[in-house]
Amino acid sequence: MRRRLLQVLLPLLALLVVGISVPAATAIAERHTGELVADRINDASRLSVAAFAALSGGAGIEGGIERLAAELDDYAELYDTGVWLVDRDRELLHAAGAGTPPLPAGADGALDQVLAGQSPEVARTVWPWQTAGELIVAPVGRDSQVVAALVLDVPVTAVRHATLLDWGVLALALLVPLGAAVALVGPTTRWLLRPVHALESTAAEVASGDLEARAAADTGPPELRTLGRSFNTMVDAVRTTVERQQAFLGDAAHQLRNPVASLRLSVENLEAHVDRRDPEARATYADAIDDLDRMSGVIDGMLAATRFQNRPSRETPAGEALEPGRAGWLARCAEAGLEAEVVVADPGTRIVEPTGGLVACVDELVANAVRLSGGTRVLVRAGRGGAGAYRVEVVDDGRGLDAQEREAATRRFWRSPRVQNVAGTGLGLTILGQVSADAGGRLELAETPGGGLTATLVLRVV
Repeated sequence: MRRRLLQVLLPLLALLVVGISVPAATAIAERHTGELVADRINDASRLSVAAFAALSGGAGIEGGIERLAAELDDYAELYDTGVWLVDRDRELLHAAGAGTPPLPAGADGALDQVLAGQSPEVARTVWPWQTAGELIVAPVGRDSQVVAALVLDVPVTAVRHATLLDWGVLALALLVPLGAAVALVGPTTRWLLRPVHALESTAAEVASGDLEARAAADTGPPELRTLGRSFNTMVDAVRTTVERQQAFLGDAAHQLRNPVASLRLSVENLEAHVDRRDPEARATYADAIDDLDRMSGVIDGMLAATRFQNRPSRETPAGEALEPGRAGWLARCAEAGLEAEVVVADPGTRIVEPTGGLVACVDELVANAVRLSGGTRVLVRAGRGGAGAYRVEVVDDGRGLDAQEREAATRRFWRSPRVQNVAGTGLGLTILGQVSADAGGRLELAETPGGGLTATLVLRVV
């Protein structure tokens, strides 16, 4: 988000700098050019007056021209300026300094205007990258009587340097605040967005089942602090509701377990009083026992559901998550007379564990394989399985399930007709599917090559 903010702010700041700097730089160049032109026009006016006096001096004209020439030479040397004095026929009367024939380029048009009694405009702006001198043409005469023209080729080096210096000051005046603004963008955006990131992280923790997580509500702008406090209040309400529901579910299951067990014993005690010659009586007795067994299974399923809520999902290395269950899985299989093997590849891969912990989930799958598969071997195999996924497989070589049974196996209370007499609730796979999905994964059931069932927990890689 900080990068996106910079991508928006930097172009806006650049446009602001351009919008300020271009007019300001133009005004600076025009001001220095105007000062130079005004200065030299005054000089040209003074020299033109001296030239008119010298050219209209009657018998002393030769002496006046000599004094004028000396004055023009001194001016050209002092200001490093080319000076030309031409008469109405454009005959060169005198050239000083760099003012050697021919006249500078562009002087013809200005001379036409001056000799016709008009004043040429000086419209050019001197820019630092231009080296051509500023051309000033002044008439020599009085009123409309123009007897000659004075041409000055004014060097612009001083103007260029002064303009560059002022531009440098302007650049510093703009770039220093701009740099400070850019430097402050990072800390400011971090201060603004830190509560947002914290809130996002806390929301992810709550979604994973950690109802103890709370957002920081003491940093950032007041609006975000208020949002953080509101979020924490909401999580408190959700946590209270969930805890009450879980407590009710656990308490109800515990409270029902003893009466159901007592009722089953009472029904079993009636077996001696059932007329064995009456088929209907025996069937009724068997149905009652089956119903009580199903009730016990439902209660056990309720307790299993609360067991999976004991710990929220978390991010952890796969090997660290699986290792605590290795000994228990091997022992359970050995007690049932089954061969067992646990193979964990890529143990350093960080995964998102389902709610209740990965060991509890694999425990359920191993227990199903031991109780229900009817096979001789159980393999627990884990490793990377494609981009962004880690697979934990429990493979058996037993009777397995057909395609329709695999599709129905994750439904609540579903059990295969072949294992109706085996203890179980029909809730285990349903719960596993739910907690896996909540952690961004899924539960897959597939046929084992050669026979059997492969139950796979696909977990999200961090």
